Amino acid sequence: MNKYKLLAILFLSINFFISCSSNHDHEEEADHHEHEGTSITQFSDYTEIFMEYPALVVNQETKFLIHLTDLKDFKAVTEGILTVTFKNDQTEFSKKEDNPARDGIFIPVIKFEKAGTYTMEISLRGNQVSDNIIVNNVIVFSSENDIPHSHEESPPSISFLKEQQWKIEFHTEFVKKQNLQSSVIATGEIIAKPEYYSKVVAPVPGIVFQSNNLSFPKQGMFVNKGSILLNVSPSSDVNVNIGKIKNDFLLAKSEYERVQKLFDKNAVAQKRLDEAKFDFESKQNIYNTITQQVKFTENGFAVIAPISGYIENISISLGSQIEIGQELFTIVNPSKLILVANLPANNFNQANESKDASFKVEGYNKEFSISKLNGRKISVSSSLNQQNRTIPIYYEFDNPQNLIKVGMYAEVFVKTGELKNTIVIPETAIIDEEGMHTAYVQAEGEAFEKRILKTGITDNGLIEVLEGINENERIVTKGAYQVRLAALSPESAIGHGHVH
Repeated sequence: MNKYKLLAILFLSINFFISCSSNHDHEEEADHHEHEGTSITQFSDYTEIFMEYPALVVNQETKFLIHLTDLKDFKAVTEGILTVTFKNDQTEFSKKEDNPARDGIFIPVIKFEKAGTYTMEISLRGNQVSDNIIVNNVIVFSSENDIPHSHEESPPSISFLKEQQWKIEFHTEFVKKQNLQSSVIATGEIIAKPEYYSKVVAPVPGIVFQSNNLSFPKQGMFVNKGSILLNVSPSSDVNVNIGKIKNDFLLAKSEYERVQKLFDKNAVAQKRLDEAKFDFESKQNIYNTITQQVKFTENGFAVIAPISGYIENISISLGSQIEIGQELFTIVNPSKLILVANLPANNFNQANESKDASFKVEGYNKEFSISKLNGRKISVSSSLNQQNRTIPIYYEFDNPQNLIKVGMYAEVFVKTGELKNTIVIPETAIIDEEGMHTAYVQAEGEAFEKRILKTGITDNGLIEVLEGINENERIVTKGAYQVRLAALSPESAIGHGHVH
């Protein structure tokens, strides 16, 4: 049997038992009434309230079934003091519940002494969440004869109880409009920025004595530019060589300054000045290269870090003999990185005009935006990669918390179209059913509707909805597959699983 069919059967079995249990519990919590009751679903910044109560009549005790969901994680509110206050122009009274009857559900029993339309103020105070909720137009009738009979049939809906929602990874959010931009998909790779990557080589030959390197660097260690990495005890002729380099530099500098003064007095030709300047600059570069890599110490020379960053590789060990030019360390500063996007050649014009991109890397579900990472497009390659017929595009970006690593492969979305303000939903809300894009809208707290969607462009984890969902409807973004499985249950054809 297909593993997905097994999963569906298992879920439906669990769904059946949870629904039966919930129905039984609610039969004990709420009386059966001939007249249709009322259900309320409201969202604040902190909680979702789903409340059910039967038709309200003066001098009759009535149970209010109040489901409260903590919107931080869409789990049941399991503790707190709930105070409900009913008020209108003539009267005001309150009822307090010190704890939920069970996780997520408070069941205050209310008795109204006067008919009328009330405002219901719900105050929740607890360590988990605190909130104030206002429910308007709570109608209380003088007698059962005054209750109107409703003959309207509710549209069919999928029942997925709060008790089921609270047990899984579940999330809903309002549908909204947002700017999207079409894109072309490319492969990519994360590389180090050249000036943020350095291979440290031995500037002088010598021996790395353990006694002179008690603070020998460790792999993964962060070092600051200019800090000492390694002390080298040089061979006897190194001092002579470095001394000669320094003397040559100082002599060339003195000669250049002398010739410059003579040139200012028209005592020498331009050619002589140019020769002196060239000799000075070449010897200055050699001397600076040495001084930028080493410091003079009592024990010889200290190799210093040319940039700030993390030591990614150590190529030597204590006690070893090193030669000039030998690789010692690799240092990487990942605070700024380069994304190389390899775009198919037939998209060259779009790539050349594009200014932004987003990308996904292995190990992360989220999509990173170049512009939101304070990044920019650096360049588009002037030549084609003949092997895979792609054109490299280079983007520079900041790497906060060093989440993205050098060498990671990326799926890149090169932005090519104009910004479009349109209705969007997260891609996690989409269920592919036999080739159709579907999603589930929360009509009420425990009632859901399946919608078949016509979709458009995707961008940064969002997908455009052309038909099927309206702005400000509430969509299931986590747990949509479980709602779909619940739709296969026969109980879903009835609507709600609660019996009143």
